[in-house]
Amino acid sequence: MRKIRKGWACFDEFPPIFVRLLAREKIRNKNGKTSAVRVLTDEEIAINAGMDVFDVRSISQMHDWSEISVGEAKKFCQGCNFDLFDWQVRNGAYALASNGSFAYLRSSPDWIKKYKPMLMSFFNAQTKKI
Repeated sequence: MRKIRKGWACFDEFPPIFVRLLAREKIRNKNGKTSAVRVLTDEEIAINAGMDVFDVRSISQMHDWSEISVGEAKKFCQGCNFDLFDWQVRNGAYALASNGSFAYLRSSPDWIKKYKPMLMSFFNAQTKKI
């Protein structure tokens, strides 16, 4: 199992493109149980983050945080429903990446033209780091 990093090292483990791919929300049934998960749109992320959609799309393609201010990174992560500093959120993301299914992305109408290329770009960049 991968060692969970703390603090600023999380930024290296979770680049913007990966955070964007993890942007999803749980859909609950009448009993309050999670029945499904759906991907958040760029527009929803922008609204949640208080950012411009263009900025969300631009940040979503980046493989590191070097050109993004801490304030913008915080807003982007909040818009994506992702907390870099919560170990439970990070562990869930590691499990999802290890499993590799990303079913909520595959069920999106934007899978072929948007999410699949993003996912491949992310994994290719990770392979080059090794």
